[in-house]
Amino acid sequence: MSTARVISALTRDGEPRTWSLIVTAFGDLARSDGAELSGPVLSAITGRIGVRPEAMRVALHRLRKDGWIASRRAGRVSYYRLTPAGRAEAQAASPRIYATGAPAPETWHILVAGPTEMAERLALESRLAAEGYVALAPGAWLGPGEGADREGLLRLAGPDLSVPGWLRAANMPPELAAAYASFAAHLDEAETALAETDPAALSDLDRAALRVLIVHGWRRLVLRHPALPDALFPADWRGAELRRRVAALLDAIGHPALDRIEPAPVLSGK
Repeated sequence: MSTARVISALTRDGEPRTWSLIVTAFGDLARSDGAELSGPVLSAITGRIGVRPEAMRVALHRLRKDGWIASRRAGRVSYYRLTPAGRAEAQAASPRIYATGAPAPETWHILVAGPTEMAERLALESRLAAEGYVALAPGAWLGPGEGADREGLLRLAGPDLSVPGWLRAANMPPELAAAYASFAAHLDEAETALAETDPAALSDLDRAALRVLIVHGWRRLVLRHPALPDALFPADWRGAELRRRVAALLDAIGHPALDRIEPAPVLSGK
């Protein structure tokens, strides 16, 4: 099996944004408190994917400036780790990325607002969106569970939920549905190539590169819409199928031993 074939399939839409790919790498390979990736190992992984060294340097500078990662030096080698804020972001996203099943609360509730000033309405929309509510229509939002009473809002809760087609379509706009279909096609190619060998025979470098690419492709989709049960998406949505396939691929590939990855030439941390 040629790992290059799998990498080519997973990058068919073009080279991923380097800074975003690095965020994925830390989220998958070095998310725990105190975990680090050395510059040479990070360069080896991203280089295997096809990222240029100069793009790596620019991306690391941006991520440090934005407070996502911190670094230290030991001799000529730089070591990078997620900042507390970056780790919190990664930990918050991980249940969505690595879930093997969809959220499925037995009860849902709807909040309805009365007439309000525009500024008040926008502030309420922002707060509810941050809490994971889905806007159904102007002044109406859907949330999981029974919910809690909120001053000035009507709350309706119950186990039965009839989902109209317009709401399913609103939760999965055409461009996002197309992105899911494209990722499914890329996974088809990757799975065909991976089937040609025992994943246990993969090198740790290839194992890390493949994990990062698969997680990155999935992460860029699943974090672009609310965490909702599959029943709230269109019947032809590929997400439920892809969730199972991604989980199976990651399980087959396994976790790399980062200390066994042959480092690339030292990447300057300056």
